[in-house]
Amino acid sequence: MWLIIVVYAGLVFTLTALSYVLMFRPKCKSLEFTKQASLGREEFDETILNLDWQEWSFASPHGYTLRGQYLRGRKDAPAALFVHGITWSRYGMVKYMRPFIERGWNVAAFDLAGHGASMAPRRFYPSYGFYEKYDVKAGVESLHSLFSNAPLYGLFGESLGAASALQYAPLTKAKPSREVDFIVADCSFSSAWEELLEQYRAIHMPNFIAWPSAHVTRLFVRLLRGFDIKEASPSKAVLLTDIPILFAHGMEDSYVPTIMSVRMASARLSNNIGLTELVLIPGARHAVGILTDQMRWLSAVDAFIDRVFLEKSEKCNKASCNISLNEESK
Repeated sequence: MWLIIVVYAGLVFTLTALSYVLMFRPKCKSLEFTKQASLGREEFDETILNLDWQEWSFASPHGYTLRGQYLRGRKDAPAALFVHGITWSRYGMVKYMRPFIERGWNVAAFDLAGHGASMAPRRFYPSYGFYEKYDVKAGVESLHSLFSNAPLYGLFGESLGAASALQYAPLTKAKPSREVDFIVADCSFSSAWEELLEQYRAIHMPNFIAWPSAHVTRLFVRLLRGFDIKEASPSKAVLLTDIPILFAHGMEDSYVPTIMSVRMASARLSNNIGLTELVLIPGARHAVGILTDQMRWLSAVDAFIDRVFLEKSEKCNKASCNISLNEESK
């Protein structure tokens, strides 16, 4: 009997340790590595890197400095902030920025805490959006300083970046005007807790081992990182904001299940909360929807942004203000 208990406890402890290390202490890739890897995958070429990019930094409310780059487009064009996924860097977002750069948009991207060139205390990353959402907020505010006259402000995120963007959205709910006009969330998870359980399901871990391990991992994160993984929850956040959101997801995503985006979009639609769109990309794995079928991805995003702008224009007309979107920006 004691042997069974010891073996069982050992299995739970081992799974807990692996879960904590892999999910909450992953090794982040260097800025140069992510640049070369993205070039090697042909997500973009050197031509786009040779444009007039400017170095950019801003302060996190947690006390460290976040670093990135921005590129000025036309003065009358929209501005957008792009937020990358876990262990990667700003270079992971160039594939999303490229079509908007070609249209003359003003774009910016930064490295999340502990990623790329943004050094930060270990306790802050990754937190699956719990801490990152405040850095996204600081980034959006800095975006406004860079491009103060943009007719439209957008926020694009991939995976962890998407989840952070979605959790940022309710932080602006009390403001008279939105800091961003729309969010495009590509392959976001619905919560850190659900993502942890999904990783167990993916390796067919029996529930009698997975459940206690998940709860012990949650306790470790509370003690060592200062937050509850159940509170790192985009699915809760999207119900607390009416900011227009487009959810995008690859239908062959085995890392973050497609159903997570489907459920978040469905929850907003069923509760009639804000403009909500969903685009699913057949054949696309995690974080490659725009590369798998750019026409489908971009067509959905373009139609969504058109609706956002129309909605903003109608509200602006009622308030007797004036905004316009140059045809070249579309």
